[in-house]
Amino acid sequence: MEANRQTGSRKLIFNFILLSGGEGLSKVFGFVAFAHLARIFGPDLYGDIEFAIALTLFFNLLVEGGLGLLGAREIAKNQQVATQMAFHIVLMRCLLAVFSFMGLLAFAYLSNKSALERQIVVLYGLTLFGSAGLLHWVFQGLDKMKWVAIGTVMRWSAFAAGVIFFIQDPRLVWLVPLVEAGAILLVVCFHFSVFCRLFGRLKRTFDFQFARNLFLQALPIGLTQMMWGMKIYLPTIMLGLLVGGEEVGWFGASNRIVVALHTFAWMYFFNLYPSFSRCAKESFESLNSLTGKSLEITSWSAIFIGAFGTVAAEPLIKVIYGPQYDEAVTVFRVLVWLLTFALISGHYMYILIAYNKQWLELMSATIGAAASIILNLVLITRFGLIGAAWAVLCAEALVWGLNFLFVRRWITPVPFLKHLIKPLVAGSIMVGALQFMPISNLWVLCGVGVVLYALMILILQPRMITDVRSVMFGNQ
Repeated sequence: MEANRQTGSRKLIFNFILLSGGEGLSKVFGFVAFAHLARIFGPDLYGDIEFAIALTLFFNLLVEGGLGLLGAREIAKNQQVATQMAFHIVLMRCLLAVFSFMGLLAFAYLSNKSALERQIVVLYGLTLFGSAGLLHWVFQGLDKMKWVAIGTVMRWSAFAAGVIFFIQDPRLVWLVPLVEAGAILLVVCFHFSVFCRLFGRLKRTFDFQFARNLFLQALPIGLTQMMWGMKIYLPTIMLGLLVGGEEVGWFGASNRIVVALHTFAWMYFFNLYPSFSRCAKESFESLNSLTGKSLEITSWSAIFIGAFGTVAAEPLIKVIYGPQYDEAVTVFRVLVWLLTFALISGHYMYILIAYNKQWLELMSATIGAAASIILNLVLITRFGLIGAAWAVLCAEALVWGLNFLFVRRWITPVPFLKHLIKPLVAGSIMVGALQFMPISNLWVLCGVGVVLYALMILILQPRMITDVRSVMFGNQ
């Protein structure tokens, strides 16, 4: 059992490094592309792009419908069902894409947006059909993360190349969604080619009863994802509907960085989720061992991101977007703490799903979404874009607390506070030191911050390096 655990831990680390490399390269391409668009279009027109993306990504959660997470869970338990799962889930998601696109059309034409803004939204809606065919969740369940990483790099490199080569004029704003749709289609073709090489042709008889059972099992997961989407995308959508103009561009610019970095948190749990699913078949001791080790490592990362992001917000925004986006600095200082929350709270969300308690996760997500709607209505009306930032942060904190209580009550206690104390001390020392250093260059600031924080790790928790080495190489 111990040997299997060490092997699984090493594979977890390897997969995470693989995905991190792919996501890191992808985010470089993404940042280059969106920084280019932000500078070409300016805050006002760029805000229209961010509004359309946020709206489309929310409707894309209807396409996902929780089916991907469910499929990954079942494939992780039994790889023999991969072809059956892929066939049924792809067809179901294609049908959901049709309904989602119709809903997006209705929303666009019933809104108060201009003809150009509606055109951008409708064209972005075409990406829904490509998303239905993505098979990254299959490779997740199979623990073949290299195909996920390659597909991600392909998508964002193709998007960045298309944006930079073809969009040099604000009048070509309508071309942005078409470039993204083409990039997604490229990844769909790649995923299907890999899948066919592993399992043969994706051709089976459609089983209505099997599909119905899948839909019912995935429903609470899908609804949870929609509630999560409301927390993440609702502020941009509501700013676009209630305020509009440059404020949407400023908020979208800072939120773009946070959402991009949030992908690393999602990717980490995307990689960890199959291990949680396997723990559900073992004792609670294996769950606590896995989660404890994960929380110990992610807590240090979480506090560093929040603390350093607060200090480095101004030079970061200027480097990426230029002086037109100075108003985004204050928003980023609030939103960056979403990443801190996500790296800790994600453990409890995925534990609930892995232990088939997705209805409890749905409950917390629904409460969080309702709180987000109320807070956004109140705070955006009074404080504009900074109110939207605080609304999403408060809603995320509420969901974190509820999921923690649900795991404690219905599964087993999984504490996190003891893992946060030392990182918080280290983060406070780092922030205090950087505030007294007259450093305006972002790269110098990054180097100094990393060195200071690394020294704090060596002083406060030197055994963490030994723990990581033992996990990767099996040394005791």
